Parts: sequence; C-alpha cells; structure tokens
Amino acid sequence: MKSYKTEAPAFSLVLRHPWLMISTFFGAGCITPAPGTWGSFAAWLAFWLMQSAFGRAPIWFASALAFILGCIAVGRSETYLHKTDHGSIVIDEVVAVWLTLLVTPIGFFWQLASVIAFRFFDIVKLPPVSVLDSMRQNGFTVMLDDVFAAVYAIILINAAAYVLEVSGFAAPIWTFF
Repeated sequence: MKSYKTEAPAFSLVLRHPWLMISTFFGAGCITPAPGTWGSFAAWLAFWLMQSAFGRAPIWFASALAFILGCIAVGRSETYLHKTDHGSIVIDEVVAVWLTLLVTPIGFFWQLASVIAFRFFDIVKLPPVSVLDSMRQNGFTVMLDDVFAAVYAIILINAAAYVLEVSGFAAPIWTFF
C-alpha cells in the first residue's frame, strides 16, 4: 500500500537516475503535498501537449510504452526510495490518466471530470484495486491497480456523458484516434 507519509526524494537525486525520472514522471512525484494529484495533472498537461502536436493515436503507443517502462521503473526505483510503492512514484497515475482521457469525451469539462473521477477511484481503492494494493507489491501490481481505477473513471464519465446526451443536455464528442 502506498504510504503518503514518505518523504519525497530530492530532485537532484531524480535527475541523476533515469528510473527515478521515469517513476516520478520527470519529478512531478516530488511535489508535495499530494504527489499523486500533481502527477495526474502533469499527465493531463502531457496528454494535451501530445494531442496538440501529434493527435490522439500516438498516445495509445505512449501509454503502452509508459506502462512497460513503469513496471520496470517502479522496481528499479525501490533501490533509491526503499519502498516499492513510494508516494513519489506517479508513473502509474500518468498511464491511468492517459487511458482515461483517451476513451472519454473530448473537451475541457470532460477531461477535468475524468481526471477528478480517476483521482477519486485511485484514492478510494474499490475492489479489485484494493486487492491489488494489498498484495505483494511489484512494478506490475503498482501499475495495474491504477489501470483498474481508470476503468472505474471511464465507466462513470462515459455513463454520465451518455445520460446527458440522451436527455438532450449535452452532445459529447468521442474520438479514440
């Protein structure tokens, strides 16, 4: 289980170690308080920049690559952080936010709602997230528990968008590529 009472690593340490750079998402996880929230909003900014520059399709590839690198980086970062799921590790939030944003309606309101919904489910940890979080931690389980939280957020936001569309209050735009 992630400990929120852990001290963030010095940014100079993060700069010297590539695995820490990945696991803290270029130092976003070093920002306190609430490094997971900072990491989630840094992920949203990165998503917006990638989408503006390249469109949405490459973000699918970036998400898969970040998941694989994250699985490795979490394990390698344990050497420096002395904990598998240290609070400053936010690459799991980054991947989950990107996945959430890729499959929810386009637009600032929907993106903000998606990030907030993800943070809610990441903090609350409904099953199977709570089960994964209580298991022996390794890079894969650390990454996977946030993916499940993203699935909950995707279901909630898309259900809300559908209800608003059917009721005539909004016409959300879905684009997956």
